[in-house]
Amino acid sequence: MLPLKTVFMGTPKIASRSLLDMLMFQENGIVDLQAVYTKSPVWDSKKKEYIESPVEKIARENRIDLRTPKTFKNNREETDFLKTLAPDVIIVVAFGLILTPDILNIPVYGVLNLHPSLLPDLRGPSPIHYTILKMMKFGGVTIMAMNEGIDTGPLAAQQRIALDKNENFSGLYEKLSLAGSLLLSGVVETVYKHRINFFECGYGQDLAKKEGNRAHDLTALIKQEELRIDFSKDEPAVIYAKIRAFSEAGGAFFILKNKNVKILEAKLIVDDACEKTEIESGKTKNGVQHETFEYSDYCGGFSDIYKKEIEKVFSKSDIIAAGTAVVANKTGLLISTVKKGVYIRLIKLKPEGRNVMDYNDIVNGFRIKQGDLICP
Repeated sequence: MLPLKTVFMGTPKIASRSLLDMLMFQENGIVDLQAVYTKSPVWDSKKKEYIESPVEKIARENRIDLRTPKTFKNNREETDFLKTLAPDVIIVVAFGLILTPDILNIPVYGVLNLHPSLLPDLRGPSPIHYTILKMMKFGGVTIMAMNEGIDTGPLAAQQRIALDKNENFSGLYEKLSLAGSLLLSGVVETVYKHRINFFECGYGQDLAKKEGNRAHDLTALIKQEELRIDFSKDEPAVIYAKIRAFSEAGGAFFILKNKNVKILEAKLIVDDACEKTEIESGKTKNGVQHETFEYSDYCGGFSDIYKKEIEKVFSKSDIIAAGTAVVANKTGLLISTVKKGVYIRLIKLKPEGRNVMDYNDIVNGFRIKQGDLICP
C-alpha cells in the first residue's frame, strides 16, 4: 500500500511532538512527508536574533521542504504549490494561519486538525488556559476534519484526560501534547489503512450545524486586564487558577506598593472548616456545568504552624480584610481572601524591574509585616 502523501502545518512545541511521530510514520512507510509549513521566525529583542519555531528546527534537521508564508489569503503561489503536491492529507497542529477554502479542498482525505480540548467545548484560541481557568477536573484532545469554520468540522477521535488539582499550564500542555500526538497517529494510521475521509464518516456531528454552539463554552484570546489579581475582590479559586494558567510566562500579577508583582508559584491553602464550601465559578454564563475542583479538594494544607502564627496577631472573632498578610515571615507568606479560612500562599514572585524572588525576600525587600494590607 502506498504511503499517504502528507503536508504538515504547525508551529509550537505541541506541534513538534506530532511532527516527530509523522517522521516515524515516514520511516515505516505510512506517510510521505512532502512539505512542512510553519510560521516565520520571530525576532527576539533581548537575544538580538530570530528564533525559529520548534517545528522549523525539526524540519530543517530532517531536510524536509520548509514553507513559511505570511498568509494564505490571496496567495496564489502557495495554493498552486499545494495543488502540485496533490497531498492525500494535510495535518494541522497549532499552525497559526487560516486555511482558505481552496486549500481545504486540495487533499484527497481532507485536513486533519488537532485541538487541545473536547470539542465542541472550549472552541477557539485559548483552550488550555481556559481548562485551568474554569477549574475543570477533565480536559482532553480532539482530532477533527477541518472546514471553513473555527473548530467546527466533523470529529474523528477524542481522548479525555484527568487533571491534577494543582495543574499549571506547562504541565497540562505536556499532557495534551503527548495525548494529542498519540491520538493523531491513530487517526492517520486509520486513514492509511482504510483510505477514509472523515467528512464522510466522522463519528460526531458537523459542529458548524449546531447553532451558535450555545451548549458549550468558547475561548478567546487572553487580554492583559485578565492577568491582574485583586486579593480584596477576586474569589480565591479564581486567583489560584489565574496563577497556574499563566505560569509559563509568570503572567498573573498584583499591585504591591505601586509595583507590578508577577506570581510564578503559589498554593491554595484551605482551613478544614471550609470543607463544604463550593467554588462559585463552576457554572458559566451560558449554563454550562463542568466537573470542577472544590475547596474541599484543597483541605489539609493549613498546617499547625500557620495556625499558631495567625493566632499570635488575630483572635477568632477578628474580621480579617481580604488581601491581608496573615503570615509574613520565614514560615511563609499567606494572604487572606474574600473567603474566610481560604488563603493564597505566595512562594515565588517577580517584582517589576527585579529578578525572581522567593517569599522571604519579598517580605524583607518590601518590608511586609504580619497584619499588613497588601491590596488596600
